Amino acid sequence: MRILLTLVFVTMLSGSAFAQTEVERNFNTFLRWFSGSWDNEIQTFNENYNKIPDDERHGRIHMVYKAVKSDAFPGVLFVIENYSKEGIRGPLNYMSVHHFYPDTERGAIAHAFLFKKDGNWSYLAEDPQAAADLAPDDVSFNTDCMMYWTKEAGQYIGTTDEGACRVGDNKDLLDATGVLSQSDLWRRDIVLDRDGNILRGHKEFERFRAATYYNCGGRHQDNDGEWVYFQNERVHNQGDFVWLGDENLGVQIRQIIWTNGFFENATALQTFQNGSAKATVNGHGSLQTRYIGIDHPEYVVNCKRS
Repeated sequence: MRILLTLVFVTMLSGSAFAQTEVERNFNTFLRWFSGSWDNEIQTFNENYNKIPDDERHGRIHMVYKAVKSDAFPGVLFVIENYSKEGIRGPLNYMSVHHFYPDTERGAIAHAFLFKKDGNWSYLAEDPQAAADLAPDDVSFNTDCMMYWTKEAGQYIGTTDEGACRVGDNKDLLDATGVLSQSDLWRRDIVLDRDGNILRGHKEFERFRAATYYNCGGRHQDNDGEWVYFQNERVHNQGDFVWLGDENLGVQIRQIIWTNGFFENATALQTFQNGSAKATVNGHGSLQTRYIGIDHPEYVVNCKRS
């Protein structure tokens, strides 16, 4: 019996140590997946294509997550750039900072929303690494409004504790949910009144796709008909758009993932001419294509995945 109890005790200790190791290992994978650029252009395109009512549509959002190590905060700070309908080529809407760390007692990745006490994160737009100098006294956060992420079935599920996060003078409920995979990030933040009516947010998740960059090069004709060569033009595959040569040639790369119909999902390289919003040519490849290009009498575009 003594031997049996000893084995049970050792097994319990081993299980506890493994749980801590697993959380830390999950945390490292989480950081890799979370870092980088995210865009919901596919969702906004499909909502427009499917003629979803305006009040149910999501706005275009492009986010860039940059991990910053700080001696004052365990784990990692994520400095987040938030852009709107023009994507990363458009104006920066606002900056935010979130804190992530492995919570071994809870067996989950803790996620806190930080607020600068002076209300100003704008200085991080020029130097995200400046967040490394933050001290706990510089920020505030609501301990009842934490999210906790756990790995389930090959993805991470994040939630606030049920009924815990109360905000505003009326103590309305903030209910936040997230789902993270290696290629997709879904999030839903809704605020409900005491009767369960939605005051802010959508029932449907915002659906972001990881943005992968391509290096594009080629040639096009200028206003005088002369050939102009370009190279190393970085364009990501979530609806990124760039004009070249005084709007003589526009280049856009999109992943097309249909929510219905019989069309194949694909990566599309679209080209535009003379400032027109209508594409001249569409080239298609697989969702994970390494190379995509268009050879046109008036221009050539070749793109290789970075």
